[in-house]
Amino acid sequence: MKRTLLALLAVVTLPLLTGSTCQPDTGTAPSVSLTLNGIPSSMNELLVVPPSGFVVNLSFSQGSAALDPATLQVGGSRWGGAALPPLEGLFVQTEGGAAAEIPVEFALELGTYTVYALIRDEDDRLGAASLSFAVRPFPATTPPIGEGQQIWLDFEADRDGIPGPDFPLDLQSFGLASAGAPAIAETVRGMVIEAVLTRVGEAYGPDASGISEDPVAVTFTAVPPGSGDVTRICVGGEDPAGGSTIGSVPIDINNGNRNDVACGTIPPTGVFPRELLVFQNQSSFQAAFDPLRPERGGVPIGAGPWDLWVLDAQFDPDNTLPELLLRYTEVMTGIETFANALGSIVAHESAHALGLVPPGAPGLGLFGGSDGAAFTHSVNPDGSTPSGNFLMKAGNTFNFAKLAGLGSYGAPVFREIELAYLHDRVVLAPKVQQLLFPPTVTEISPSVLSGSWAVVTITGEAFAATPDVRVVLPGFAYSAPGETWLSPEQITAWVVRSQVIPGLYDVEVTNPDGQQDVLPEAFWVP
Repeated sequence: MKRTLLALLAVVTLPLLTGSTCQPDTGTAPSVSLTLNGIPSSMNELLVVPPSGFVVNLSFSQGSAALDPATLQVGGSRWGGAALPPLEGLFVQTEGGAAAEIPVEFALELGTYTVYALIRDEDDRLGAASLSFAVRPFPATTPPIGEGQQIWLDFEADRDGIPGPDFPLDLQSFGLASAGAPAIAETVRGMVIEAVLTRVGEAYGPDASGISEDPVAVTFTAVPPGSGDVTRICVGGEDPAGGSTIGSVPIDINNGNRNDVACGTIPPTGVFPRELLVFQNQSSFQAAFDPLRPERGGVPIGAGPWDLWVLDAQFDPDNTLPELLLRYTEVMTGIETFANALGSIVAHESAHALGLVPPGAPGLGLFGGSDGAAFTHSVNPDGSTPSGNFLMKAGNTFNFAKLAGLGSYGAPVFREIELAYLHDRVVLAPKVQQLLFPPTVTEISPSVLSGSWAVVTITGEAFAATPDVRVVLPGFAYSAPGETWLSPEQITAWVVRSQVIPGLYDVEVTNPDGQQDVLPEAFWVP
């Protein structure tokens, strides 16, 4: 069971200093870190989150004295609105500190928020952190991933003009199968597909927030699903356009089409394993596959005298002859390396079908590039290429060792902001390009349309350049033209009699970030 936040703080202690001194306090105060969804500070300056389900992360480092758990305060407020109730009770211990997932019953109103965390140490030194963000609904009010999304990896695809699925021929190209041993080839095919699904499952595992142990709510399968939301990605063969594309699936922003099909020939869409041969001159590729490829002096799986034995589920590599152990190592290294590299590509292309990585910073995008090779692939906030081995980097940034997670490279992973998206913990809200207070409308003048047209002046607070102005009746809304921002307290707009109907209108002002206020029954059209 996870310990509570107060219990966590209680064990972060240093021995108390004894004695007294008249010297000024030169000790170090505690430090506090506050993030959302485990997303690092370089990417959290304009985050947009849903009303609930997102995660607040806290970490603490004591300074010169032990932390005083009784002084902890975690709270916040909506800009221009009320303070939130205390949040301390929502937090539980995580590996890196503490975290709280905002529950449905605690759902926040739409708006802009600041949350803060304060704690003192036993010498009364204060540590503090704060973070501001926007709260918006998901597009179409439903989360982009949600539940029920399935991705069918179709290894039976045939696009090479040779009768039969392409994937078995892919395996032969890497020495992982032999045409003369079809039964062994089928066994290896099953092992590779299972290992690919395992690799994909690892990539789509728990997010970086630390609060949830469940994987992304997407099911990956190599057999045709019976029904539901199914995205089909064909896996097999070489680039039918004659290029060297290993994978190509168009980005589907917000997973708007939950039944995509990526099996095209011209233009090519799907995953083309045979194009991994582009890496065949790299040492990491050669170490894995040269012992199996005839053109490199190797023996393909199925052509070796021991292959049936080493592939048997009962084979014990710890208790066998040296020559069998050598062959077992060659066979398993080839299968695992191929599956890990192919699994990384499948994870990458599947993420495009699910909506990664839209260009721009939150909430416009998720730090995807806007052009060139980086288009819809991971970039840093300044547009540069990240240094880590991230799954959604552009294809031209990978070598074979990075794809397969060999040597000093770990298996490529999603960035924290991308996993937050896949877990429905962030929202793409293009209107939120800055954090703003909500507008307040207090008066409209004139309040009666007496002629054929009028320039109305709307007074209030926190108007941002330039708001939308509407006058609204039940069943009828009029967007006033000519909106002009004069100041945060005043805007003007036109109302033309020939374009409205008689009635007592509400006056609605919407800031560029989507926040709005309504002054009810404030404008009369006789």
